[in-house]
Amino acid sequence: MSQPMIDVQSLTAVYGSTQALKGVNLKVEKGEIFGLLGPNGAGKTTLLAVVEGLHKPKDGMVHIGGIDVQANSTATKRQLGIQLQKTALMDDMTVAELVEVYAALYEVYLTSGQIAKLLARFDLVEKRNTLARRLSGGQQQRLALAVAIANDPQIVLLDEPTSALDPHARRAVWDIVRQLHDEGRTIVLTTHAMEEAEALCGRIAIIDRGEIVACDSPSALIANLQLNSMLKATVELPLDQVRLLPSVSNARYTGQHLEMETAKPELTLTALHELATSAGRSVRDVMLRQPNLEDVFLKLTGRALSESN
Repeated sequence: MSQPMIDVQSLTAVYGSTQALKGVNLKVEKGEIFGLLGPNGAGKTTLLAVVEGLHKPKDGMVHIGGIDVQANSTATKRQLGIQLQKTALMDDMTVAELVEVYAALYEVYLTSGQIAKLLARFDLVEKRNTLARRLSGGQQQRLALAVAIANDPQIVLLDEPTSALDPHARRAVWDIVRQLHDEGRTIVLTTHAMEEAEALCGRIAIIDRGEIVACDSPSALIANLQLNSMLKATVELPLDQVRLLPSVSNARYTGQHLEMETAKPELTLTALHELATSAGRSVRDVMLRQPNLEDVFLKLTGRALSESN
């Protein structure tokens, strides 16, 4: 079996008195898009910071291409392209200057033509001489990605690459991530967005409170837990009665919506209407969906992805 591009072994990390990572083990293979999925505060950013050599672990090891990050951070950093969660670009430099400077930090000296080619692929040619602070949010994110691969890295680490972007800009970034992957690069991204993880990642590690609770492909994670369909509706009924309906394995309220896990949605829906009628209420806004990564996370941790504490 080939050597993994990233090999994390028994990794523990702390910030002050907070234990951010608790014995994490992880392997990322060459050429895959690997996702770290979890709520804010789960340890995703800390894990990337250790991989990047920006945070010293309390215990454990990380190898990049077989090289120990702590023992030889210079060699490992040359293999990495990094887009941080909060992009801190130098606002008073132009787009072209930023690409040139960041590449030079890795002792890669780009020509004017190479810079133009890189900006073209991120649709930033017309912004070549524009100051970074004058770019839109989507443009700044594309520039952050351009900077991340300015040194032509084998591995690209993306920390919440679409955070705070509108849907159009988000999907544009997804397309760029897929292009980087098509070039043979290994991509690791953190996200708390279930849709993003399902759309991009071949494998996903679900992380919660500093621990990896599952790791596999999205489809395998869903299939292995044998999750039921989710029936959603707008109706106010006592949960203890809803949980007794045919085929219902669990029920809860999320905002105004009643959510029921059921193996037989049609049977459950019929019984729900009967229960609502007997209580003088009506069932509205009915929706059925198949299990997804949100359900996996809920099943494994007992809480939703949107819950950060």
